[in-house]
Amino acid sequence: MNAIIIQVFLVLYGIIALITGFMGITAKYDPSINVMADNSHRFVAAIWAATAIGFVYCAFNLNETALFRFLIISLVIGGIVRASSAFLYHLTPFIIFGIFLEVVVPPILWYLQSNISSNK
Repeated sequence: MNAIIIQVFLVLYGIIALITGFMGITAKYDPSINVMADNSHRFVAAIWAATAIGFVYCAFNLNETALFRFLIISLVIGGIVRASSAFLYHLTPFIIFGIFLEVVVPPILWYLQSNISSNK
């Protein structure tokens, strides 16, 4: 059961990362922003898209502990940064849900995956 929970969330994170990356990669060029900013946004979008591959790979290779933990730590760090900047803007339910997916769920997945790895 733990494996299925982990797999579902990893595939979900993979889909979110792929959509995020795809949206950034295919965004229309906005001449009102700096060319370097546009270039940087597209670079980060490509990293998101590539991260999707890691999430899906880990979903079907649950004993891939190093990559799994790297991805989980990345999510938590991103969630903490997002949460810490929340005082700059109005929190919407969508942003709160994102923070929940990045800060609360990953440590639970880490714990579940640790149990799977230690049982094999």
